Amino acid sequence: MTKNIVKTALVLLGTGSLLSGCSVEQPDPGCFVQESPHWAVKYDRVEAGRDASGNACDTVAPTAEMLGVYRYIDLDNGTAKLALRPQTLASAGAKDDTTDQSAQTALGDLANDRDAEDFCNAPSFPAARVNVASPANEIVYQYANVRVYSAPAAPGTQMTGELTYTNNGCTSKYVMNAIWPAVGCDPESDSPAENCGPGSGLSPDFAATCITTANCASVYSVSAENCCVPTNQVPSFK
Repeated sequence: MTKNIVKTALVLLGTGSLLSGCSVEQPDPGCFVQESPHWAVKYDRVEAGRDASGNACDTVAPTAEMLGVYRYIDLDNGTAKLALRPQTLASAGAKDDTTDQSAQTALGDLANDRDAEDFCNAPSFPAARVNVASPANEIVYQYANVRVYSAPAAPGTQMTGELTYTNNGCTSKYVMNAIWPAVGCDPESDSPAENCGPGSGLSPDFAATCITTANCASVYSVSAENCCVPTNQVPSFK
């Protein structure tokens, strides 16, 4: 009998919520992040490569690649973490038995609430790294000032930030802009569905551009070598 009373109370409470839903302001969901290994990130270089002695060098980050993005909550204190795992490190890490997988993933503190511009901020990360062939050929990703756009128009599906990239002693700096999901494309196609437009798998409101790059493909892929990336600085809308 008690069980039935509780069930009835819950049903009535749910009905009341539905009836009053139009007049009650919904609570702010806070910071939402689309968790997936299938983000597409573009890196725009802002500082040319230099070695430890300050000499110019030519090694650069990928133009774009797949990026794993995940949000974790510490249940003990309620704080959030943002994890970033670029495809370059994931691929090379499979052959690296000298670096633990945790060292190949950037993990930083993430704000619980959006700022005035609807961004959720993760200002600092430890460097993520992997050794290729030997410790002398180390690839390092140092992310900073990462901001996840979490407005209702794009809840956790666009992201921007900074990257300092080091490969074999050559360090260069970039602005990164990323969208979810990673969508393959054909830059020569007139079909919007094949060139980052409506029907491609992206939100039709996103301003996205098809570029040719390595390390960018997904289940939506038209071409494993071409990828849709943000056209503008995030938030990138039409």
